Amino acid sequence: MRYFYALLMLISCSAASFAQDVMKSYPKVVSTPSDTVYLKWNFYPDKYPKILRAGDTVNIGTDGALGMVGTIYYGKDSIVMPYTSAPNAQKLYVTFAMPKGKQGVLEFRFNGVTAAFPGDYIAKNTGKVQFEIPEVYELANVIWTLSPSGQRATDLWKQGSYYEKMMAYFKPYLNHPIFKQLDFADSVFYENYYGFRENSFMYHFAKNKIVNTGPYYYVFGDEDKTDLFTRLLPLAEDFALKSKFREFYKQNQPFYTEKISREAQLMPIKSMWTWMEEQFPKRTYKSYKVVFSPLIGGSHSTQNYSSETKNGSFNESVMFVCATDRYEKPTWTEKQKEGLMSGIVFTEIDHNYVNPVSNKYRLPIDSVFKNRVFWANEVKSYNSSMAVFNEYMTHAVFCLWVMDTYDKATADVVIGLREDLMVNKRKFSKFKEFNQTLMAMHKQQPQTPVADLYKAILTWSKAEMK
Repeated sequence: MRYFYALLMLISCSAASFAQDVMKSYPKVVSTPSDTVYLKWNFYPDKYPKILRAGDTVNIGTDGALGMVGTIYYGKDSIVMPYTSAPNAQKLYVTFAMPKGKQGVLEFRFNGVTAAFPGDYIAKNTGKVQFEIPEVYELANVIWTLSPSGQRATDLWKQGSYYEKMMAYFKPYLNHPIFKQLDFADSVFYENYYGFRENSFMYHFAKNKIVNTGPYYYVFGDEDKTDLFTRLLPLAEDFALKSKFREFYKQNQPFYTEKISREAQLMPIKSMWTWMEEQFPKRTYKSYKVVFSPLIGGSHSTQNYSSETKNGSFNESVMFVCATDRYEKPTWTEKQKEGLMSGIVFTEIDHNYVNPVSNKYRLPIDSVFKNRVFWANEVKSYNSSMAVFNEYMTHAVFCLWVMDTYDKATADVVIGLREDLMVNKRKFSKFKEFNQTLMAMHKQQPQTPVADLYKAILTWSKAEMK
C-alpha cells in the first residue's frame, strides 16, 4: 500500500516568508515488519538511500524543487511526500513501530529554497542570456530615485531625457507616505538601497496587485532585517496605483526596448561565459540574466540560483547592473565601449568562478593578503584576506579576457582604465603589478587554465612583499 501525504502550503506566495518551516507529524504510528526503513528521491533515486534502525532518530533531507517527491519504503508499503511548500522548508515526522516493541523516528525533510524553476522556464532558458528591465524592479528604482535618500545619492544615474521625464511625471506624488520611509543616514544607505532595489526583483504585477509567485523567493540580505521592499510592499503598491506607474512604464516601452538592445550589444556575455568555463572548467552555469534600470549608476550586485530537476541541476546567475549611458562617450570606439561596459558584468560573473577556486588556497591567501598595509591599506571595505585577494583576482581575470578577446589597441585602453580604477580610485595599491604579472603568466602558458595559475600568482605575491 502507498500513502500519498501532501502538505498544504501554509504561506501566501505574495509574502514569500522564506524563514517559516512547514512541519507535520504523520497522524499515526506506522507498523513495519522490518527494523529497516529506506528513503529515496525521484530526481536521484540512487542518492541518500537511508536505513532507519530500531531505536534510531534520523534526520534526512534535500533541497526542495518543483516536481520533487520523496518516498519512505518500509516492508512492502511506502509513504510518498511531494514538495509543495516552496520556498519554505517542509518536514514530516514519522514514528515507526518496529519488531520487539521498539520504535524509530524519521524526520523526512525538504530544505527551503531561494528559487524554484518550473520545467518550461528551464527548457526555454538553458544556454541562454536574458536582458530585462522588469516592471516592479523599475518601480523600485523610480521610488528610490524620487526619495530623500535617492535625491541625495551621488551614484544614481540622474541625468538625461528619461530621468527628466520620470521626475516630471511623478512630481505630483512626492508627498506620498512611502518617501518618509526612505530617508536614511549615509552609514546605512547601501544596505537599504540594495534591500529595497534588489528585493523588488522577486515581484510582478497581477493587475494592480504586486505579488510573488516565483520562481525567485530571495535576492538580497537577511529577510528579517534588510528586505526593505517587502516590508514596504503595501506602500509601494499604493504609490504605483495612485501615480499610475503602470501607464508610465507602458508609455516608455520603446525606450526600454532600445536600452535592452544596446545592453545586449555592449555586453557579449556568451563570449565571457564560454571563456570563463574554459579557464575554470569545474564551474558551469546553465543560464544568465542581466537585470538593469536606466536609473542605476555605479552600484551593482549578483545573485546565484540553483534548482534540482529530474535531469540534473539548473543554475542561473542574475546580475543587477546599470544601463550603457555611462560609457556612451563619443571619444571611444564601439569596441572600447563594449570592453568597458563588459567590465561591469564580467566582474560580477567571474566571482562565481574565482571565489570557489580561491577557497582551495585559503591558507596561502590568508598568509599573504593579511598584510593589508601592502595590498589594500586605504580600502575601507573588503575586511578579510580572502575578500581582498578575490577582488584582485576578479578584476585581473577580466583583464585576461580583454587581452584574449580584443585587438591590442582596444585592450590597452580597457586594461589601462581598469588598472587606474583599481589603483587610484578603489585603492588596491598593487593591482597594476599583480595584473601585469598574471597577464604575463597567461601569455607564457596560454593552454593552462587560469584556475591552475593560482599557485604561481600566490608565490609571486609572497615574494613581492619582501
